[in-house]
Amino acid sequence: MSGLLFILPPQTTIMKKILFSTLLLSFIHLSLKASTVFPAKNTRPSPKDVMIPLMNTGKYISVEDFLALTPTSYREITGEKLNLAKKIDLGINKHFLKKMMRKDGSVNVEKMRRRGFFGSWQWHWGGFALGLFLSVLGPIVALFFNDDYKWDRFWTAMHTAVYVMLIITVIVALSA
Repeated sequence: MSGLLFILPPQTTIMKKILFSTLLLSFIHLSLKASTVFPAKNTRPSPKDVMIPLMNTGKYISVEDFLALTPTSYREITGEKLNLAKKIDLGINKHFLKKMMRKDGSVNVEKMRRRGFFGSWQWHWGGFALGLFLSVLGPIVALFFNDDYKWDRFWTAMHTAVYVMLIITVIVALSA
């Protein structure tokens, strides 16, 4: 059997050539039309395209509309009046959003994600422990972490540190 050569009939070689040429033409066609098959990602979205939550209301608003937001327009949208703390928070958020805009007018979504604009603040137990055990140094230590929970950890540590300092102040005032 070792000396037996298998010679393919002429029909199979023709079929192989037709199959190969069809695959080759399909590949060329797809590679030329790749931009329509796989559209290019838009890495620089405009401020109208990016939606962010509206200050813990459950509603979403575009970045462009958020930058034009005033306390009276906020009242028209949500039906509630902004207190002084929320007005300050609105101004600070507008300031940081303006920093996240590129010179060409597009929005840097990755910076916004790191800054926490797409989700509301979440309680972080690591930040609580930092604020409780390190008090004033806890928020400073929390700034050195670089992950998705950096700002949650920082603000939890800040809130806990403020409460710890208030409790210590009350205890010292009452004992004196």
